[in-house]
Amino acid sequence: MASHHVRMSKFRLGAIALFSAVLFAQTASAAAPGPDGNRGHLNRLLHNPTVIAHLGLTAEQARAAQGISNAVIESQRVEFETALKPATKAERVPLVKDLFIAVNADTFKRLESVISAAQNQRLRQIEIHTFGVRAFGRPAVIQYLELTPAQTERLSKVGDAMGDQLSGLHKSSAMSAAEKKEATGRIRTAALAEARQAMSPEQWVRWELLIGAEFRL
Repeated sequence: MASHHVRMSKFRLGAIALFSAVLFAQTASAAAPGPDGNRGHLNRLLHNPTVIAHLGLTAEQARAAQGISNAVIESQRVEFETALKPATKAERVPLVKDLFIAVNADTFKRLESVISAAQNQRLRQIEIHTFGVRAFGRPAVIQYLELTPAQTERLSKVGDAMGDQLSGLHKSSAMSAAEKKEATGRIRTAALAEARQAMSPEQWVRWELLIGAEFRL
């Protein structure tokens, strides 16, 4: 009888271990393929209640849009793994950047089947607007605004400086979440004001047309 209980206990432990291993494997495989499990800016917007409400998405539309975004990201898992292999950040960043640009293009195209043209267009505006000064490094934006190489370089430095500030801010343990959010807004606003100084009035008007009406998360 005792040996029976021992065998049953071992069986239960083995089953638990097997279940845990399977569960862990499922969790690991479900992790987003981007850097640090990052699904990208557009994916985060599609999961943001403020954005969903602003676009007037129904619950069904929101779920479908999120599913499309997740699927597009997942389809690029191998490409992200390759892009993240280089040893230095300087090598990885442009590769990941190009991948996310491709992911965005594919996602917006597929979203046409689940949201209206007006919702899609507004989402495009919000995505660029909330991406902030980093959007000035995108080839399509550079072409649309007709930025010169000198302007592009200057705007890149503005974006890098903003990124360093935000990174330091997010690592800080001396501020509350609300304080960090407020400080983030100030940093982004200051960076955009600096970016404006690098552009002509005509280019800035084009930028405002590109991002549409003011939107805050």
